[in-house]
This record gives sequence, C-alpha cells and structure tokens, in this order.
Amino acid sequence: MGGVAGAKKAAVMSVFMHADAMDMALMAVGLVGAIGDGLSTPVKLLITGFIINDLGNSGPEHLQELSSKMDENARNLVFLALGSWVMAFLEGYCWSRTAERQASRMRARYLAAVLRQDVEYFDLKVGSTADVIASVSNDSLVVQDVLSEKVPNLVMNAATFVGSYAAGFALVWQLTLVTLPSILLLVVPGFMYGRILMGLARRIREQYTRPGAIAEQAISSVRTVCSFAAERATMVQFSAALGESARLGIKQGLAKGITIGSNGVTFAIWAFSVWYGSRLVMYHGYQGGTVSAVSAAAVVGGLALGSGLSNLKYLSEASAAGERVLEVIRRVPKIDSGSDTGEELLNVAGEVEFKNVEFCYPSRPESPIFANFSLRVPAGCTAALVGSSGSGKSTVVALLERFYDPSAGEVALDGVDIRRLRLKWLRAQMGLVSQEPALFATTIMENILVGKEDATPEEVTAATKAANAHNFISQLPQGYDTQAVVSLYYFLAFRL
Repeated sequence: MGGVAGAKKAAVMSVFMHADAMDMALMAVGLVGAIGDGLSTPVKLLITGFIINDLGNSGPEHLQELSSKMDENARNLVFLALGSWVMAFLEGYCWSRTAERQASRMRARYLAAVLRQDVEYFDLKVGSTADVIASVSNDSLVVQDVLSEKVPNLVMNAATFVGSYAAGFALVWQLTLVTLPSILLLVVPGFMYGRILMGLARRIREQYTRPGAIAEQAISSVRTVCSFAAERATMVQFSAALGESARLGIKQGLAKGITIGSNGVTFAIWAFSVWYGSRLVMYHGYQGGTVSAVSAAAVVGGLALGSGLSNLKYLSEASAAGERVLEVIRRVPKIDSGSDTGEELLNVAGEVEFKNVEFCYPSRPESPIFANFSLRVPAGCTAALVGSSGSGKSTVVALLERFYDPSAGEVALDGVDIRRLRLKWLRAQMGLVSQEPALFATTIMENILVGKEDATPEEVTAATKAANAHNFISQLPQGYDTQAVVSLYYFLAFRL
C-alpha cells in the first residue's frame, strides 16, 4: 500500500516538476488567492445572515441603531468585494502565469530530449512523427490546463466547502449536522458534470479525428480519388466514421439532461433546511438570518465539493501526461548526441573502413542485414554501392553516421573506431543528401545554414554554385530569402 501511495504521489508531483523558484512563489501566492476566493462565499453568506438578523430585530424605536448597523454591514460588503477581487486576481494571474512558464519549459525540455534520442528510439517507441508532435502539444496542454484552471478551482472549491461547514458548525451546529448527509446528493450534479459529461465531450473530440483523417486523405489525394471513381466509397467511409460521434452525442445529451435536472435536489435540501431551521428558531432561540445563512452555506458547500472533486480526474490525466514527458526527458540513449565525450581527430583524411560488421535493425532482429561485411574506401576516392532494394546500401550510410551501432565488428574513420569519436564532431565532418529530401519551414538561406551555422553569404553562394543550385535560387521572387515550402523538392547539404 505504501508503494502504491508513493507512486501516486510521485505521479502527481510530475505535474510540478518543471517549476523553478519563481514558479514556486507564484503558486504560493496563487494558493492564497484561491483559498481567499473560496472563503469569500461563506463570508458573504454570513454577512447576509447578519443583515437579515438586524432587519428582523429592529423596530420603529431602533431606527438609528439599525441605520448604524446597516452602514457597518455595507462597509463589510464593500471590503469583502475588494478583498474578493484581489484574491480572485491573484488566483487567476499567478496560476495562469506559472502554468504558461512551466508548460513552455516542459515543451522545450521535451523537444530537446526527443532530438537527443537515437534512431533506435524512433524505430521502437514512436509510431510516427505525428506521435511526437501530439505528445509535445497535447501532453503539455493537459498539464498547462490543470495548472492554470483545475488546481486553483479544486483549491477554491475545497476552501468554500470547508469554510461553509466550519461556519455552519460554529453558528448552528444542529442544522449543519442534520444537513451533512445531504452532501452525497449535492455532489452528484458536479460529479456527473465533471466525470461523465466532460469525459463524453473528450471522447467526441477524439472520435472526430477519424472522419477528419478520412477527409484530409481524400482532399490531399483528390486526383487519386477521382481517377479511381472513389468519391462514393469515400463518403460511405466518412459517414460510417461519423456514426460513433453521433452515438456519443446522444449519450452526452442524456447525461447533460440528467445533470441539469439533478440540480433540483438543492431545492429539496433547502426546503428541509427551512423546515428544520424554523423549529430551531421557534424552540431553541436561534435567529432567522443565521439559520438562513447556514442553510445556504450547507447547499453551497456541498455543490462546491462536487465541483471540486470533478477536477481530480483532470489532475490524474495531467499526472499521466507528466509521467510520459518525464520518461522521455530522463531517458539516456545508447547513442547520445548530447554527449560531449569522445575524441576528435586533428586531421581528417577521410578513409572509411568497415571491418567484419554484423548488423540487424532493432525493429527486425530476426532479419540480419550484414554478416561479416567488410569494405574499405581510401581517402579521396568515390565509391558506389549497387544492389537490390534491402541489400544494405542505406544501412552503410546509417552506420557511418552512427544512427546505429553494429552488433559486431567496427566502422573506422582514418583507422579509428567511430564509437570512440565525439558524435557531434563526427557528424559535422559529413554531408548527406537523402533519397527523400526535405526542407525546414524557413527561408532557403536558413535551410542552407543548417550545414554550417556561421557560414558567410559568400560561402553560401559558393556552395550553391558547386551544387548547381545558385541560378534557380536567384530566379526565385526573394532569392535566398524565399520561404521554403514542403512541395519544393530541393535540398542542399554541404560541407564548408
């Protein structure tokens, strides 16, 4: 049991793992604001009860005293309004600010950790690049939403519940004790709204991704759809994918009706409180305003508890998202591109040699690619690898770039095993033009500078001329400052 509790605590703490000292201060001030915001409701009810008592106890002969008490209560309400405004501002600003800071820091650390991983991680752990993008956006948004809204809402509602029942027990403990079991009924509306209704809304949003994907594929490949006369089949698939969303929508409507209708239980509890409170006024000498305030506090406190408990589900989801992010951040890859350890050769001649290399891809361990593969390419020579698809031509480049390490044998650069060399330095000595070129979403100049960040414009021009690309780049509307697009099938990689 202790281990389970510790694991849950660690999972919850993962939501706050990216906070620094400034964030701690913001959360502390925001916590005070949320508590103050929650306590403002029972205080308002108590002041209202005192006003009702003063009005009920005053006669024509006490008009001066009544006026003085009303002025005092009015001042109290003004002070309460100002204090509530300040507390609500601190709650909203501090939690939203720290949520944005922590989420931004989480995104940066997550992306840096993903870029640090070796290719084996993407082969085994990641289905596609969309999974990485979804994780860096969705998981961080879940955590940010919990920090900015759900946590302060939970604290505020908890403060309202505790403050309401604490005031009730202090003023009219009999009435508070009698209405205490009604908490179970008051929790139902908020619990149903938080757990069922919002859960269905999330499932509907997730379900809409299926018809969205079908429509996206059809529109992006509209020529293929038209050439195969597949318009009707696409519409059938799209309509079928919408069927589940429609079913969930009907269920959501039913849950919403029950949730809204269940709020009527508050009137029943109020009626019982009025009946029992009248007996306390008649036979036990309690004042009507106090009884009225305690009755309202019992109802408000119960509803606040139900609304607050609904946020626990979101906190659980954020904990799971935080754990997924931390798992990637803490993972140290076998081939660590972020490591600065290793040797650097003073002079690189460029001789490459594969010595009795054995290798199979991590995702296909049963299919060996190389068995005792040996190859030597002298410095300054050009070599061409020819073979059928799957024979290992691209694997040679992958091993040379250290995307993977061989299971046996070694790959040597100028007679030195590349596993002894610093990885970033090794890759900086090579230029690679892939079979399927790609461009980053920035200018052509910035794409070229990926090869050497400190290259001068003259060096960039010389590289493009050597690649026979300068002429067509110069003819573009903005030359080297033209924004690259995915449909532009040119990629320049060079070594300066």
